[in-house]
Formats: sequence, structure tokens, C-alpha cells
Amino acid sequence: MSENPKNARILAVTSGKGGVGKTNVAVNLAVSLRMMGGRVLLLDADVSLGNVDVLLGLSVRHDLRDVLLHGRSLEQVVVEGPRGIQILPAASGVEAMTRLSPEQLERFLREFRRFCAPMDYVVVDTAPGVSPVVMNCLEAADDTVLVTNAEPTSLTDAYALLKMFSRRPAADGKPVFVVMNQTESKEEALNGFDRLRRAALRFLGRRIEYLGSVARDETVALATRKQVDFLTHYSAAPCSRDVRKLAARLVSARQPGRQDMGRFLSRLSRGPDE
Repeated sequence: MSENPKNARILAVTSGKGGVGKTNVAVNLAVSLRMMGGRVLLLDADVSLGNVDVLLGLSVRHDLRDVLLHGRSLEQVVVEGPRGIQILPAASGVEAMTRLSPEQLERFLREFRRFCAPMDYVVVDTAPGVSPVVMNCLEAADDTVLVTNAEPTSLTDAYALLKMFSRRPAADGKPVFVVMNQTESKEEALNGFDRLRRAALRFLGRRIEYLGSVARDETVALATRKQVDFLTHYSAAPCSRDVRKLAARLVSARQPGRQDMGRFLSRLSRGPDE
């Protein structure tokens, strides 16, 4: 049983391939949830190329590895992002967890439960692709937010991720919300999603849910160059409007947090066959 009176809702934002705007969606979704009154932790779990801090122009000196191996507290490592979201640069630390002794891991997990107790949402930006760490992350989260676009290669890679995820026993019955990103029109987004939906249902027996789309918008590139979130700095832009709708739909689903944060991180520390 969780040591917390409530569990934060853990949202794993993932993609079958890079280049579809996954991190931008994760960052701005976290900001939007915060603007709606939620207390939000954004966890950068891309062990190969974590770049949430770069995207937001934040000065980050430490990450989760410094907590695990060098005695720093979570308060010393977490940095404040736009609108007051809390950001944990965790990239190298996720791998470091696999080398902890059971006693070290348990001490850390207790500390992490304490830190996450006030949170309403933990938004996890995974690495792209289907690595064991990514699959563990999706399996351990409450919900998966799968970011793709309407290009055939992107849909093929999104399907490959769904296929790998569906093979995991703990994936059965877990919601997968799809975000069609960088779309030219609502029609293009719906057509792309329908192709993915039909393939997932026919060949995997898995139902996926349409969370919405984010318009292709030059504002995204502008915000990236300025290293700011577009939701705060370009609130009237189409991309900001669309992300607010995504957040509202997630909140309206009223899914409670079911996964304890300690168990979530413990699952990440395991090998692919454990």
C-alpha cells in the first residue's frame, strides 16, 4: 500500500521515433496542467538525450544521478520551470538506479515518495522508441500519451511501440491516449489516428483513445529558438490552444493516480526480463 494519502497521476509521454515533437508536447502539457491548478513534476527520463532543460533554457547543474550516488537531496536537484512546474533532470540517473543495492534503492524510493506526496501529476518524458527502459516506464505509469504525426513512417513506428507495449502483461487494460502532432488540419489528424486505431484493433486487439491534435505552427519553432514554453509566451497561438484542450481532456477523464511513485521508479530500475 502507498505511504501517501494519495498518488500523483503518472502520465508517460512517449513516441515511436524521434522528431515528432514529443518533448515539446510533454513540457507544454505539464505547464497547462499547472495552469489548471495541478501541482506538477516533470521528469526527464530520456536516458540517451534528455533535453527538457535545454528546451526551456534552464541552468541545470545536477540530475538524479547526484541524488543516487553523491548524496544530494531531491530539493537540491529539482529546478523550477515555467508557471512553477517542478523539473527533475533524471536522464543519467535512471540508468544509475539499476546499479543500486536493494537497501540503497529502498532508501531512495522512500525519499521520492515523500517528495512526490504533494504532487497531482507526474509527467514523464520518455526516450523515443521501444527500449526496455521505455517499456518499463509505460508499464509502470498510470496512462500513456503516445505522440505521433500523420507521416507514414511515424505511424508505423507508433504502431511498433504499441505492439511491443501490448506484449507486456501489465499493459493489459491500461489507457493509451494518442496525440497527433504537427498536423496541417483536423481532418489529417483524424485520418492518421484512424489508420493507427484500426491497425491496433485488428492486429493487436488493443483499443486506443484519441486525445486530440496539435497544429503545425511556426510558433513552436520560435519558442524553441528562444528556449521558452510556447503556452506561456504565445498563449493565443494555435499550438497553445490545442495543448490546453489536451490537458482539459486528461483532467476531465478524472483518472486517479493508481501507481505509487516509489513502485514506478522501482520498476524503472529493473532489467527487461524482471
